[in-house]
Amino acid sequence: MFINKLPSLSNVVAGSTATLDCPVGLTYDAIQFQYSGVTQAQIENVEVLINGRPVAQFDDAVEVEAINEYYGRSDASGEMTLHFRRPELLEGQRAFPGLGTADVDTLQIRMDINVAASAPVISASAQLSPGAPLGVFVKTRYLALNVSAAGKQELDSIPKGSGRLLAAHLFKADISEVEVEVNSRRVMEGTKDLMESLQTLAGRTPQTAAATHVDFGLYGDLGEALVLSGVRDFRIRPTADTTGTLRVVLEYLDGFEGV
Repeated sequence: MFINKLPSLSNVVAGSTATLDCPVGLTYDAIQFQYSGVTQAQIENVEVLINGRPVAQFDDAVEVEAINEYYGRSDASGEMTLHFRRPELLEGQRAFPGLGTADVDTLQIRMDINVAASAPVISASAQLSPGAPLGVFVKTRYLALNVSAAGKQELDSIPKGSGRLLAAHLFKADISEVEVEVNSRRVMEGTKDLMESLQTLAGRTPQTAAATHVDFGLYGDLGEALVLSGVRDFRIRPTADTTGTLRVVLEYLDGFEGV
């Protein structure tokens, strides 16, 4: 593994979109940002783009940290890390989702800096491995739902693709129960308390105050993740105790042309 300082980000200014153009050729295990003069919540709309196409999207740095914390990847204050290599996987699988860029034209990270940021400064470094072509990696997609009435909700427009679903992170503090149905067959159901108990036993750190997690790979084996190839109908039914916005971050294991 190599640790390299990355080029300076452009447009690190309040009210602008900061951009990091990453050198290509090697394999990215992680990219770590150090920031000051701006809060986590003020680093918004974090995106990873390969050849100009978004392959990972997060609402803000708070969301990035919550997902990292769930998997046991803690950042220090003033840091935000985008993980491609997955340390929570079984030892022989951890490097598998690394972001190979040997056949990639561009790799770019973008983030909006809220206009209220006082004096933003952001720099970046990368953990790198020898170069490899872009293969299967972890992509994120999100859905947003306005919960207009408390009770069971229906998410039935979930992107499927041909890969696997690793997890769905439901960002609303009071999701009390979740059902998952594939091709009219219920494959997972449980209360928030039950799922969090099982996740804790498996070494996860549920972010109770922020989200409810649906994890299809609790024991670190990519082979456990939910197979989506051939799936015709896929639904997640969360029960929300109050109204408000529900944002669902979906983590897929897929290729560049996938979901």
